[in-house]
Amino acid sequence: MPLLFLAGPMLVGQAGQVLLQMTDTLMVGRLGPVQLAGAALAGNFVMFALYFAYGSLGAVGPRIARAFGAGDHAGVGAASRAGTTLALLVGTFVALCLSALTPLLGSLGQPEEVVSVTGGYLLLLAWSLPGALVSLVLGQTAEAVNRPWPVVAFMAAALALNGLLNYLLIFGHFGFPALGLAGAGCATLAARTLQALALGVWIARERGMRPFQVFRRPTDRPLFRSLLRQGLPVAGQDVLEGGSFAVGSLMLGWVGTVALAANQVTMSIASLAWMFPISLSMAVGVRVAQAIGSGDPAGARRAGITGIVFGTSLMAVCAVVYIVFGRTFAGLFTDDLEVASLAGTLVTIAGIYQISDAIQSISLGALRGLLDNRIPLFANAICYWGLSIPTVYLLTFPLGFGAVGVWLGYLPWMALTGVFFLWRFLRRTGGIRA
Repeated sequence: MPLLFLAGPMLVGQAGQVLLQMTDTLMVGRLGPVQLAGAALAGNFVMFALYFAYGSLGAVGPRIARAFGAGDHAGVGAASRAGTTLALLVGTFVALCLSALTPLLGSLGQPEEVVSVTGGYLLLLAWSLPGALVSLVLGQTAEAVNRPWPVVAFMAAALALNGLLNYLLIFGHFGFPALGLAGAGCATLAARTLQALALGVWIARERGMRPFQVFRRPTDRPLFRSLLRQGLPVAGQDVLEGGSFAVGSLMLGWVGTVALAANQVTMSIASLAWMFPISLSMAVGVRVAQAIGSGDPAGARRAGITGIVFGTSLMAVCAVVYIVFGRTFAGLFTDDLEVASLAGTLVTIAGIYQISDAIQSISLGALRGLLDNRIPLFANAICYWGLSIPTVYLLTFPLGFGAVGVWLGYLPWMALTGVFFLWRFLRRTGGIRA
């Protein structure tokens, strides 16, 4: 099946991103709950920045895929060049914003001992983002022209490098300085930057990529502006979602250090399952865009429905695994019994998320393949800010659920939004004739 042929390597690539984060969490977790909570606090802000950054680039992949579907090789190269330029600019912008935020961490009501270890790590992660975003666009270029496996190979190399540098720099093995949490940041910065450089060299020299002339012409400024205009609504969608979860994470900091550390463990474990709908969402978006570009709107509808059905079925299995084995998984990440116990409860709740997350993510990916971005922007505003934040606060503090309340509060509204996205995709494609 073409969809799974594309989704498979995308899944492996997403697994690499998740394993990169998981490697950091596993190693930092051995330093104690304070360092683990510091990783969680920095990670919350970086994730929020990535929501904006990935959203800003949200029109790049579909535009490349449409050009390829239409047989427009020059259009593929032009969209890739404009997207790479946009990635560099957006990556630098968010890195500067995170750098400016670092001195303000102490004013956010977080535990003092956690803030003291977070600043340096946050700065290093911030300046790894330009490389991460360039890698994203160059990877999307290869994936959109059905060349995904080299992207997987470079991701694997980055993961291996990150793990090695973590081992050397967090703990100080073989004469290297023991930098603790900052060592994990150095490893991530090096791995992401070198991955972007390696992808760029491969695209420039690979024979199969030469017809697209990705690096042989200057950036098309009108196309650059068009991608930015189309990406801003996607960025708005992602910022609304990511900002809502960032607020929830701040509430976890108000609950305490144990809650922050448990949340970091939970996010690392939950990301193992979330990579499936994310990969399928990306693959569905590419296939929908390719079908639209080649004049096959009925094929776009089939690609969307196939991805949604397959992803929902797969995540139902993941949900059962997390609900049954959540506490066992949590115990692998930390020796602190209190953190492991709370994380086990949160992982069980994360299992319940899996089906609704699959419907929401893959349906949204299908809509992005149609370049239908504005209405989902308003839907996310209502779901994540009008409904989720008040529910999270009510459950966490007045009703006394603590960290459990944060995770429970988003669930009903995420499910409702997923149903809306699915309905909209079916409605947008329902009148199409083959």
